Amino acid sequence: MRTVLSGGLLIDGLGGQGKGSVILRDDVIEAVLWGRACPRFEDAKVIDVTGRVVAPGLIDMHSHDDVAATDPDVYQAKIRQGVTTSLIGLDGLGYAPLDAQEYPRLKAYWTPVNGDPGPWASHDLGAYRTLLQGQLGLNLVLGVPHGNLRLRYQGWSLNPLGRKDLDAMTAEVEQGLDQGAYGLTTGLGYVPGLAADQRELLSLVEPLSARRKLYVSHLRNYGRDILAAVDEAVELGRIKGVAVHLSHLHLSHPAMFGRAPELLERIHQARAEGVAVTLDLYPYSAGSSILHSYLPTWLLDGGPDLALSRLNDAQTVSRLRADPEVSSYDWSRVVITRTKSGNHVGQSVARAAAERGLDAAECLATILSQEALEVGAVVHQTLAADDMLLAEDQGAVVGSDGIGYGQLLHPRYYGAFAAFFERHVVERKTLSMAEALSKMSTQTADIVGLRDRGRLQAGKAADVIVIDEEHFRPQSTYEHPRRFAEGVEYVFVNGTMSLAQGEFSPGLRPGRVLTPAP
Repeated sequence: MRTVLSGGLLIDGLGGQGKGSVILRDDVIEAVLWGRACPRFEDAKVIDVTGRVVAPGLIDMHSHDDVAATDPDVYQAKIRQGVTTSLIGLDGLGYAPLDAQEYPRLKAYWTPVNGDPGPWASHDLGAYRTLLQGQLGLNLVLGVPHGNLRLRYQGWSLNPLGRKDLDAMTAEVEQGLDQGAYGLTTGLGYVPGLAADQRELLSLVEPLSARRKLYVSHLRNYGRDILAAVDEAVELGRIKGVAVHLSHLHLSHPAMFGRAPELLERIHQARAEGVAVTLDLYPYSAGSSILHSYLPTWLLDGGPDLALSRLNDAQTVSRLRADPEVSSYDWSRVVITRTKSGNHVGQSVARAAAERGLDAAECLATILSQEALEVGAVVHQTLAADDMLLAEDQGAVVGSDGIGYGQLLHPRYYGAFAAFFERHVVERKTLSMAEALSKMSTQTADIVGLRDRGRLQAGKAADVIVIDEEHFRPQSTYEHPRRFAEGVEYVFVNGTMSLAQGEFSPGLRPGRVLTPAP
């Protein structure tokens, strides 16, 4: 069956822009007609999109849709922003490959971010692909999560890897890439990934070079030491000749505020020296993660079970109280967004501590223990001027980093792409509409190797959106995060109309697990 999008303003992702029509046939774009009447087809559904923008479906470079893409109550928020594809397995942690013995602990650790894995966890990426096919509302692209591999061979220990284990992990990276992954992801700020040294990372990055796949990193530090953390990632790319992508880049420590030009200069210098460096970010000054990720490393050494036992020990509370990472942190900036019990949601840690008559260390230990670590948080942490400069860099694309589960979400899950458009096209006018859409689609496709996405071109996949540009804006806020974005009227995922005149169809599962080209 054909669908004709007639009379819209086409932005094709290839530099073309003008009035025309797009013909979709089954799951591909059959033709793009510029400035001329569309031929008549007896079997075609014709949709008049005069006065609207027709563009390639948007791609979320940094998502936590590992479970959400199977749940229409959640992924609807992405469809209503025009997102048709999400990368998963980010921050070095995911639900495949995963050994059965580590499943309960990883579930306890990572559910506040990715959601409950339920039936989706799998022992390898090939089996994971099979499980997901036919169950997805969005396209997914799989990453090889370093932390999962480390769990398989080293558990939650922060010890260095022996040669035998490291060779086995490297072979598993190769296997994951051969099973269709876009690259290796690390979470060097999370246990167990933070234990990786350069020797370990160089070995694991090796298979990426021959296959021309990405090294994607949650950096070791986004605070005072962010410049060194960026240098570490870039050096891996320089030594091994691989493309490097920096996840959710931001400057989160007040001592680093205003230093985005210095950070970008480092990145530009690396590019000039031949290292392919790209980055993603979301258009908000607050981040979001699991609460215990903001605590000292030693607390999680050995894994969630040991952490929980430590939290019930008075000596641990004393040690937390004495640790500068706790004692010098402004806990009024950290707002609790999810707990198992529902208690404290919407409160800052500082307020929760005051209400209980506790200091920050006692409050953190008590809440994390009572909630079995299942605590999410939003952290207000960056300077808007820095975020703007980073977002407008030529190598920057958009990643929502959105968490779709919890009582009080970060608004980025429901609004990141609409907010990026509104901020940079409408308000600041520093990006043209075509440039902004490219950062949210075409450029991302090119970084990942999705040759058939991010373009309105005959023969490419029919991931297509229709936007009312004057009304494309977010509605989600920190106080009311579950408000859908406005302005997206039609969304086609592999040719299937998931959104029609703003009406979402929850029963459809048109998404696929995509395989990037080298």
